[in-house]
Amino acid sequence: MENEQNVAKKQRVEGGLSLDAKEEIALVVIKDALKRYTRPTVVWSAGKDSTVVLDLVRRACKELNMQLPPALFIDHGQHYDETMKMLEDISKEWNFKMVYARNDDILNNVGKDNMIKLASLNKLNQDEAKRIGFTGEEFEYSLETEVGNHLLKTVAMNLAIEKYRFDALFTGVRWDENDARSMEVFISPRSNPQHVRVQPILPFAERNVWEYTFKYNLPMHPLYKLGYRSIDGKLDSKKTSDLPAWEQDLEHTKERAGRSQDKEGVMEKLRLFGYM
Repeated sequence: MENEQNVAKKQRVEGGLSLDAKEEIALVVIKDALKRYTRPTVVWSAGKDSTVVLDLVRRACKELNMQLPPALFIDHGQHYDETMKMLEDISKEWNFKMVYARNDDILNNVGKDNMIKLASLNKLNQDEAKRIGFTGEEFEYSLETEVGNHLLKTVAMNLAIEKYRFDALFTGVRWDENDARSMEVFISPRSNPQHVRVQPILPFAERNVWEYTFKYNLPMHPLYKLGYRSIDGKLDSKKTSDLPAWEQDLEHTKERAGRSQDKEGVMEKLRLFGYM
């Protein structure tokens, strides 16, 4: 029984297809979505996965003679300067609009002690904190907690979806990232707010992402060269090796080991409330 449970928890990896085949699948998924949805956006963090998706959407738009949709960046206020520079540079070079999703109510209420008092927040954020089970009076301004992650990322994203009336979000979710994402599907309907997640690189392994990046000479966040494999906030991202990300043992070590919070234990819960 224990072995069966271990097998069930194993991350899903599609190892039988070539990179070319995975690219073709991704392009089919993207083109289908571009034809069916009228207000799409690409969720772009300047990270490796979302940059691959952005390039695939760019290729699909070129083939369909369509304009590249805007990119949605979730700004939680703890980003590296290199991240913000990459957003500005690539959006100009590739000629697409940037939309910044921010939960200003949270960011404007960070105290000098780096704490946020629940009572200082608006009703939406108070309700969202309680909805995911938070019962305290204050919480740290951090991506490392369930409540911080939810309010700074998911709520910010949902506010942008409602404001700009996006009906489809292209994301860089992959099956092999963690258990909580291993059963995702290419077109995933969501509610509150109503939209769909379009997830074209689900079959890509981490190695495939780097193969694609070098194959098409894509722009790359400079921290990957310094040994980071997963990049988010300044306080919760750490290098995993002195080797560049693509030279590390990608198949036998955890991709997010460089995050100070191991989100494996809470990822499933966060996703129930709308997290990527």
